Amino acid sequence: MIYEYNGNLEENERINQVTNEITSKYSFISIDNAIKASTLEGKIDKEVTLTDKLNRLYNIMLVSSNNRDIVMLIFKDYLDLLKNNNIDNKYYYLSQSINEYLYNYSDFPIISEF
Repeated sequence: MIYEYNGNLEENERINQVTNEITSKYSFISIDNAIKASTLEGKIDKEVTLTDKLNRLYNIMLVSSNNRDIVMLIFKDYLDLLKNNNIDNKYYYLSQSINEYLYNYSDFPIISEF
């Protein structure tokens, strides 16, 4: 997915840019959900970090949490980022809870709980 600098943009411009970045990668995400995910994301005003990427993927899954099939597709990319970057923090533990959600063991997790 594209993650472009957007710290210089007004809020509406930033939301539009992030929405376009999301829908260009995940064409199956509705525009409404892409906008919702975009509004949850903060500005990217420095180099894009792993945290920026994981947060965006989490936000997409959160707003799509009523559709486990979509969450599963996004979750694969989330896991790839974790695996390729050998991270062991709240995002790792969050992935375990998302996995439990996907298997109907729990509700979709809230990131602030980690």
